[in-house]
Amino acid sequence: MIATTAPLRILKAPPSSLNLAYEKVAFPTSDGLTLRGWFFPAADPTAPAILYAPATAKDQRQGLSLVRPLHDAGYHVLLFSYRGSGESEGNRFAFSYGARESQDVDAAVHYLTETRGITCIGGIGHSAGAVALILSAARNPNLHAIVAAAPFPSLDDAWQVNRPTFFPSLLYEQVMRLAEWRKGFTRDEVRPLDVVHHLAPRPILFIFGQADRRIPPDQAKRLFDAAEEPKEVIWLPAASHEQVRYPGLDNLMPQLVDFFQRNLHTDPICFHPRDVD
Repeated sequence: MIATTAPLRILKAPPSSLNLAYEKVAFPTSDGLTLRGWFFPAADPTAPAILYAPATAKDQRQGLSLVRPLHDAGYHVLLFSYRGSGESEGNRFAFSYGARESQDVDAAVHYLTETRGITCIGGIGHSAGAVALILSAARNPNLHAIVAAAPFPSLDDAWQVNRPTFFPSLLYEQVMRLAEWRKGFTRDEVRPLDVVHHLAPRPILFIFGQADRRIPPDQAKRLFDAAEEPKEVIWLPAASHEQVRYPGLDNLMPQLVDFFQRNLHTDPICFHPRDVD
């Protein structure tokens, strides 16, 4: 309950150091909640958009360091907070490790397509945010390219790997069942391993840390192997789980921009009339 609770600090405007125009935005979920975030428009209104899906116990601010390089590459950028996080509505204590958060990604994609008229959308997510992106993209064809940083193959895998050694496994299982009941979801809803193949033929780029104790390399490889082509992977040799996000993603922004440029701009769905000769 404590480890998955959203930050308590009040959200302010994005840092002035970004020196970028932005809009405060709000959009509904399918079950009637209102999510809120920041939209950074590109100079070209027909440009693709990139959304960021935060990790456990994070809100939209976790994506701030990625905004400038994406915007400079010509993309709209959407940062938003899940239900119960930031200024979004919802239960602050009901984080579900990607189950309902993937529905919030669905809502963000729907906002970009239906309200903003943006037909070409990519996503970046870290940890449970990467899981939420995979779960959403598996059922949502409007997500066209995914960067998944340190996702776990299933919640059951993540829980077992992170079980404290002093905690008896049988008692731990009962505690996890209590967590499912208290948060109102089941671990079977959070199995990207079972659905990641549905992304094909859309591309996915995985980023894993070889020193990640939360998502160890053997689990990472299982998830990568379950995905179908086109897929790519970047291994960060000395990165822990947290370091995959920072400084990992920040240092990899040239590669991530290249990934989106190679894939979003060659997807026929993403062609704009002015691009067709």
